[in-house]
Amino acid sequence: MKKPEQIHRSKQPRRPHFIEEWAEKRNFASQADLVKALGADKSLVSRWYDGASPGREWQEKLRALFHIEDERGVFLHPDDDWLTRFFMNRQPEEIARIKQTLESAFPIKKTAS
Repeated sequence: MKKPEQIHRSKQPRRPHFIEEWAEKRNFASQADLVKALGADKSLVSRWYDGASPGREWQEKLRALFHIEDERGVFLHPDDDWLTRFFMNRQPEEIARIKQTLESAFPIKKTAS
């Protein structure tokens, strides 16, 4: 007997993504705007907005459309992508100084137990 993953091999597993956030960040006001820009079927985009994960081909198209540099693409929040690009190509010593500066400027407040 075949296992479900063998039967549905081409089906993308559900995985949290940030397509809606990326679309908003890149000024796609509606699902229809995204459909038009991608040349996708509106029911496909609607399923993404309902939580379905895009297949690999669509992940690449979305990455290109949204100008996402990180290979994790739409599975990374737009703010995380900014942070990734900010730290890209920096030396470990420089990253340590940045972290130290941020921790000094924004200390974590302890909550009363």
